[in-house]
Amino acid sequence: MRHLASLLVLATGCLAHPTDPDPTADPTDPTDPSDPTDPTDPPPPPEPVASGSYHLQSRIDITVEALLPEPAEQLVVTLRDFSTAPAHTLITLADEAGVPAVSELRAALPDSLESRLEGWIDGEIAKLTLGGVPITQLAGEAAARAETALTEVALDSTLAIAGTTATHALTQLDFTPAGIDAQLPLAQLPADIVTATATATSQHATLALGDHRFSLSYGDYVWRALDTACTAAHGAGIRATLGAVINCPALATRIANKCVLGICVGHAAQLTELCERGLDEVVEQARAKVTALRFDALHFAAGTATVSTDASRLDAGVWTAEINAGQGLRHVPATFTGQR
Repeated sequence: MRHLASLLVLATGCLAHPTDPDPTADPTDPTDPSDPTDPTDPPPPPEPVASGSYHLQSRIDITVEALLPEPAEQLVVTLRDFSTAPAHTLITLADEAGVPAVSELRAALPDSLESRLEGWIDGEIAKLTLGGVPITQLAGEAAARAETALTEVALDSTLAIAGTTATHALTQLDFTPAGIDAQLPLAQLPADIVTATATATSQHATLALGDHRFSLSYGDYVWRALDTACTAAHGAGIRATLGAVINCPALATRIANKCVLGICVGHAAQLTELCERGLDEVVEQARAKVTALRFDALHFAAGTATVSTDASRLDAGVWTAEINAGQGLRHVPATFTGQR
């Protein structure tokens, strides 16, 4: 038994451990089969580099305090007021606009009729619907959409990268994030700046874009989006839709026939003028305030994104963004993605 154990020890010592290096291997000889480097292995793929033209979509959140010259709801306050107190709004705005019918009615109607005028008008307007929805509710919904559109937008653009230079051109405003089915090509209004150049650097699968800025008549596009959405839903713009549903001559006739103790309102012509001019002011004042809103500067101080392996996409893009809407530059959150 002792001899058998000795033989086993000797045999074990003579066997080469499978991980022992080959003492005859030549690491400098590429044909040596013991060389761990296989010359037929492909080289590692190059890092992706962004180049060519990409379609970008940027999401911008404008809900930053003090960014807008007025709170968004104040820009469409006349629509909001009409949705809650239609008669008072029509009479007040027509009076402020100097419509003669207002003073004529006040002079002609006894207190017993004039004190009931607003209530009668409200009662008649409350009966009016479009597609089963009260017209006052539709006015309130239009105001709510306008407020959202003033604070959320998707911006479509093209980014053409050639070497270390990028040309960034804005092409379209998409109001879908605000719940408005409207995509408006930028019309390049005279004061707009929609094309800018910036530096572009791709390194370690990351694209870095440099400082550039634009200028947009943003409110003009917001109002167009609202009017476009109204036309798509009801066949006419905001003012025409309100006018068609309310039908001022018919409304005036119904109010003119209201009586107290045998004394009737009458004055259908003045009531028609008050209604028509009041509706004009409701819509025009909202339009004027919204369209006055400009982005004097839409400033992208920098942008970064991840470049896909085949460089066909730009993912997880983030802008360092500022907007000047009349209050000086204010930071706004903004992100983007890109696709060739």
